[in-house]
Amino acid sequence: MKIVVVGSGTAGSNFALFMRKLDREAEITVIGKEPTMQYSPCALPHVISGTIEKPEDVIVFPNEFYEKQKINLMLNTEAKEIDRGRKVVITDKGEVPYDRLVLAVGSKAFIPPVKGVENEGVFTLKSLDDVRRIKSYIAEKKPRKAVVIGAGLIGLEGAEALAKLGMEVLVVELMDRLMPTMLDRDTAKLVQAEMEEHGVSFRFGAAVSEIIGSPVKAVKIGEEEVPADLVLVATGVRANVDLAKKAGLKVNRGIVVNEHLQTSDPDIYAIGDCAEVIDAVTGQGTLSQLGTSAVRMAKVAAEHIAGEEVSFRPVFNTAITELFGLEVGTFGITEERAEKEGIEVVTGKFKGSTRPEYYPGGKPITVKLIFRKSDGKLIGAQIVGGERVWGRIMTLSALAQKGATVEDVAYLETAYAPPISPTIDPITVAAEMALRRFR
Repeated sequence: MKIVVVGSGTAGSNFALFMRKLDREAEITVIGKEPTMQYSPCALPHVISGTIEKPEDVIVFPNEFYEKQKINLMLNTEAKEIDRGRKVVITDKGEVPYDRLVLAVGSKAFIPPVKGVENEGVFTLKSLDDVRRIKSYIAEKKPRKAVVIGAGLIGLEGAEALAKLGMEVLVVELMDRLMPTMLDRDTAKLVQAEMEEHGVSFRFGAAVSEIIGSPVKAVKIGEEEVPADLVLVATGVRANVDLAKKAGLKVNRGIVVNEHLQTSDPDIYAIGDCAEVIDAVTGQGTLSQLGTSAVRMAKVAAEHIAGEEVSFRPVFNTAITELFGLEVGTFGITEERAEKEGIEVVTGKFKGSTRPEYYPGGKPITVKLIFRKSDGKLIGAQIVGGERVWGRIMTLSALAQKGATVEDVAYLETAYAPPISPTIDPITVAAEMALRRFR
């Protein structure tokens, strides 16, 4: 069987490795625009800050590793077209025939239509080349004032990295808070306060209308000119759907797939940032542009091609980050989005400590849980705290994936030791708050 993968990022690279484990005889070819296979885009802000020394350090395996697995690499190669009739991928270096085709074409940074966005000193943060350009510019120009456009995950992590380099950082966000798709106003304020303590300032409900100078000298916010000598554009990403659309595959925000990750052509699969999957709360199509989702999609697609009856489950988009030592974990729907979707919810919120009050070293933690009113099921959570958010958000996400109700969370059996956690865990206290409201 000839299996061709278009895309050498997290989804494509992992698919090739999973597929090779399942089928030792298949002819597997990976077509990728970049010169390397998988690297970690989530690590890029940490390369800028210097926490990770070199851009090359985030490459997971060298190209030779894949070649030893008898995976054919066509890197520095662009897939231009898919001829579904002849079952070939047409590239800038020739045609590649396939029996099964996997589109792992990822996403691209969204560039807003701002005057001057192409000027010197304006960057996105999506690729290794982006990081190399940013580091080179910082080394040469030594910028002191940075403006970050967008307060999503990448924008905030980029802002942290620049602040750690000693820059004065302003984050400009069109919405009324940071992480607007992942946090409600109350939890977002906790993150904002922490970042402001570390010198990052914010301008909400505002947009950059012009970037002045090349190299950058200032940005225009409304009628105000704000000095800046570096601009980071972090206004989100868009799924790469052009290749699929040109081939006549069904496309919405992403490439539409079924539960097996097959597109409207059953011999073509789509995985990773480009695939439109199902939201576990709303049942609607959504994008799940997370490294963890990319790996799970890769596994499911490989197993299905190998003949196993597996499905990719609807997603809660569980995510976590750390900003200046503050951990922020989320999944599912926010209270605000639930209202917009017409979903009645009951929330429970608790602010406490990560350790018993009598034990030194405890850090503040706030847990907000969101339950659907009609059936009491957990459909969202937001945790902001100084430590051990990861384990709690993972636990809650696992519970939600299994259909847990407010009673299940309120009476959850948890672990306790004074140096680690209180006897009554903050997640169960938050659930108890919600349970009282249900009753």
